[in-house]
Amino acid sequence: MRAADGTPQALHAAALPDGAAERVRALTERGLAGFPWSLRFEDWRGRSWSVGERRAHWSGQPLSIAIHTEAAGRTLLRGDVLGFVRCFVAGDVDLEGNLYVVSDVRRHAQLALRPWQAAWQWLRSQAFQSPARSRVNVRTHYDIPQHALDLYLDRVYRSYSCAMFEAPERLERSELVRAGAGREDGFDSLEKAQWRKFDDAVAWLRAEPGETLLDIGCGYGGQLAVALERPQLSKVVGWTHSANQVGEGAHALMRFDPSRFELHEGDYRSERRVFDHVTSTGMVSHVGPRGLRPYVREVRQRIRRGGRYLHHALMTPHSGLPLDFYPGTAFHKRYVWPGYHWFTLGQHVRALERNGFEVQRAVNLSPHYAKTTAAWYERLMESRDRARELLGEPALRAWRLYLAGSSGNFLNKGIHVYRLYCEAV
Repeated sequence: MRAADGTPQALHAAALPDGAAERVRALTERGLAGFPWSLRFEDWRGRSWSVGERRAHWSGQPLSIAIHTEAAGRTLLRGDVLGFVRCFVAGDVDLEGNLYVVSDVRRHAQLALRPWQAAWQWLRSQAFQSPARSRVNVRTHYDIPQHALDLYLDRVYRSYSCAMFEAPERLERSELVRAGAGREDGFDSLEKAQWRKFDDAVAWLRAEPGETLLDIGCGYGGQLAVALERPQLSKVVGWTHSANQVGEGAHALMRFDPSRFELHEGDYRSERRVFDHVTSTGMVSHVGPRGLRPYVREVRQRIRRGGRYLHHALMTPHSGLPLDFYPGTAFHKRYVWPGYHWFTLGQHVRALERNGFEVQRAVNLSPHYAKTTAAWYERLMESRDRARELLGEPALRAWRLYLAGSSGNFLNKGIHVYRLYCEAV
């Protein structure tokens, strides 16, 4: 709910004390009263205060918010959540400690985009994801310095999607940052969890000897590698727009017979062959708001009748507002994932059923993705200085907010991720 001036009702600044610093303190104490976890504020004059009920959180830290300039404080007073995020990226605001609760702060305080910002975001989102646009969007995120991505991705597959853990509810920093070797790990490592995700897909295919597999948005080839470890598949083919991923993936696949795999840099729509089975882990998030049905139709053209298709996707809960009206969406599209879009579970199922697939099973992996992004964040923070050298301070700040904020958002049900196990009919 918003006041007449566009300020979130919970943070409406009317009748607050005179002076920007006093108004910021009164605003945060009022708007965040009853917040479950501890928040610590410091303003540009060096004065500090605490808000929240101080319940236990697995991170073991409060979220500390230091507002270094009066201009940043006035941005908060205006209810300009995107402007306040820009202040953080620029260094006029610092967020330290428990960034996992950032999305909970937004929800508790009813922070939303200003009307003109929401309208602009929605208009920008309507462009169809052509191959050229898709290439730019993917490379913007994935073709940053490879060494930066290696700081936080798993050490075996470099998989940039949700892993499948043995105990997704167990979040322990020491386990999250401990690098494993994969399937044989004796602890619940990120590396073993990524292997389990790929192996789950291969098991679903139930491939017969001589059959083929297409992996759309194949990343560094992790799904191809795990599929090649089974003798049944005679050929596996992967497509990605990322030059980084093709180069690194080709090196990782060198241990396999080269006649059994292909790894292509380019748009999956360039592929014209028909395969026995298809997998896609997260790729559909990049098709844009008008691209879900065209994407599913294209997949159906690439798979034989009776073939199995694994459709793994980030999803949004049902809402009365368009996705682009939310601050998190605007942040991600500006700083992290240009061109992405999420659909609801119902929209995915409807698109699949109307375009030649039967959905035989659906599994919600949101707790698993919360743990995956927490592992990425903790690993990134372990190498924070190196990440700053590779990315620069503004990009590092955006990445921190993206990773920790996403983890919290999966836990508070602001985002979902599902695996839909389908058969072509």
